[in-house]
Amino acid sequence: MEQAMAYVCCPAEESRVKVQRYCRKIYELGYVPICPRFGFLPFLDEGEAEDLQAYNRMSHLILKRCRMVVVCGKEVTGTMNTDISTADRLHIICTTLDGLIKIKEKEA
Repeated sequence: MEQAMAYVCCPAEESRVKVQRYCRKIYELGYVPICPRFGFLPFLDEGEAEDLQAYNRMSHLILKRCRMVVVCGKEVTGTMNTDISTADRLHIICTTLDGLIKIKEKEA
């Protein structure tokens, strides 16, 4: 069976270690975690307007290919709200990491 891709949505201020833990947990739950911050920011400069537009455009393309958005962290930022709104418009499931964990625990 093919694994579903899960778009990892978290605050930009979250440490790399925390985001890696989020991704690991999503992976352990049986999904393929896709985190644009890890994929794009190593070669894009957030301070440059053109790179920021490219980051947003590429993130949107990735989001469209994922089956769900997993919101991680304790707060929701403006960028995260944009991702959540986009997912809603595209009829993509949006859940929190805690919610996903609870769902998977009930299935087991």
